[in-house]
Amino acid sequence: MPEQQDLSTRPGCISRVLRSFAILSLWSCLSTQALCAAPDTAQASGAAATGTRRQIDINDLFQHWVHSREEEERGATIQIFRPVASMDFPPSWFRMEYKFARNGRCEFLSLAPNDGHHFKPCTWKISADKLMLQISANRGSTSYRIAELTGKILRFTPLQLPPTD
Repeated sequence: MPEQQDLSTRPGCISRVLRSFAILSLWSCLSTQALCAAPDTAQASGAAATGTRRQIDINDLFQHWVHSREEEERGATIQIFRPVASMDFPPSWFRMEYKFARNGRCEFLSLAPNDGHHFKPCTWKISADKLMLQISANRGSTSYRIAELTGKILRFTPLQLPPTD
């Protein structure tokens, strides 16, 4: 039986794993659903945890969001983001971040091959019912179903899981 190697000791292995994770996080699904440009004052309805209907104010989207994975349930597909200044986030090798602007432009935090972090430009669109968010960059787009959006929390779920090899 071949000897198992500790991959964490192989040069560049951690960097490649983190880069792959960052790419999969951003490009986790593709959507063929038609989406329209996001107006400044769009409102949307969504189901609250109690099953009642609530209003989503799309203006709450226009800020700097940070992935708060520590709040997520193990095995759940929903992703939780918090405003950058809302809390002290624990140390992390990489933590996805988005900055959304009213004009349909946004930025996402990218992990470079040298493990450096920098923002890259992208655009966003929202569906007519205001519950689907699509984020697009040069190589593709990622679509999410918005579960909750307030000034204090953004919860969304990828529409499709990434393909596995």
